[in-house]
Amino acid sequence: MTLKARGSDNYLRFGIMWPNTMSQNITSRAVAEANPDVLDLRSHVVAAQSAESAGFDYLFFADTYAANAPANIAAGHGEPRLYAPVWAAALLAATEHIGVVTTLHMRYLPPVVIARLGANLDALGGGRWGWNAVPGAKASEHALFGLSEETDYERRYRMARESIRAVKAFWSAGTGDRVDVEGEFFGASGVLAGPRPSQRPYPPIFNPGVSPAAMDLIVAEADYGFTAIVDDLEEVAATARALSERAAAAGRDPKSVEIAGSIAVVLGDTESAAEANYRDYLDSVDLEAAEGFASFFLNSSSTYQRLFAGMSKDDQIRRIGAGAGSTVLVGTPEQVAERFSEIRTVTGVRQFLTLPFRWGPDEFAAMADVFTALRRRGDWIHPSERGWTW
Repeated sequence: MTLKARGSDNYLRFGIMWPNTMSQNITSRAVAEANPDVLDLRSHVVAAQSAESAGFDYLFFADTYAANAPANIAAGHGEPRLYAPVWAAALLAATEHIGVVTTLHMRYLPPVVIARLGANLDALGGGRWGWNAVPGAKASEHALFGLSEETDYERRYRMARESIRAVKAFWSAGTGDRVDVEGEFFGASGVLAGPRPSQRPYPPIFNPGVSPAAMDLIVAEADYGFTAIVDDLEEVAATARALSERAAAAGRDPKSVEIAGSIAVVLGDTESAAEANYRDYLDSVDLEAAEGFASFFLNSSSTYQRLFAGMSKDDQIRRIGAGAGSTVLVGTPEQVAERFSEIRTVTGVRQFLTLPFRWGPDEFAAMADVFTALRRRGDWIHPSERGWTW
């Protein structure tokens, strides 16, 4: 059994937003058709094994229940979509050390189901599983589950906190121990069949958001919040500082509560080759499919409005359609490594969740050159040398 102790060193960590659809991180039919068949298990297995060998720390399975809009589906963006706990189990079984984070929605799954799924996934991986605890608030998903109305923001986070606490109660119970939970939203009583999670006291918990309410939830019950690394690094630094300050105020070691920043990488043998590769990606974005996506970000985020001010509408759509507006590091492995080091220096963020446009064993193996350059800078060592910590 390989237990993954949490690391408090200063080395950088890298995850992959795992491809759970044909072109998950870019709204491009051309990229979708160039990628492996997303329903081919063997393609996922060899890609995951390549990522593990290269030095990635974890694979991250995002998920949603509702299909994307017709234009997105036509562009290969979001349909079919892999169900996170099923495919995460397959990759845990196919790898030896790398972590696998699985989205399980608290709004749609009762705590006892989450506790049982999570415990089995962690046992299957020998202590390598993490939970992306999503509050769940999409109107289209609510309709699928027959929920009549949206849950308001404050109520949603009260529900999330109660759900995580109930899951932890099941996870921490001994074999044969009875658990009694009675709260505002959830009630449960009885003895849950084993196994229990291999990681103690609990597997790591991620929360997808860094609003004040989300930060309060992360500090109280979780370990990681994730957000986009945007071009304005001071914006990212302010978010990281706010989370650390909340953690310290709550009596938690700020190093135990971290930001995982989503970011894309486009490599080339030369800087000009990398820039040409990136331009090809931008030119391949299906504008109709990406427009709704871009409108959501631009209408709901003052940060994105500021970052993309002055761009033409088409350029805004392309930029958000390729990586959802996250920073894209473009260059040679050495140049990209230098940028990662700079981002960590400016923001304090050491966890990066990479967003692959093209995916497969070759693409993930290519990141080994970035990691090697980071090693030379003293910012990274292979996970095998530090015990495969999160």
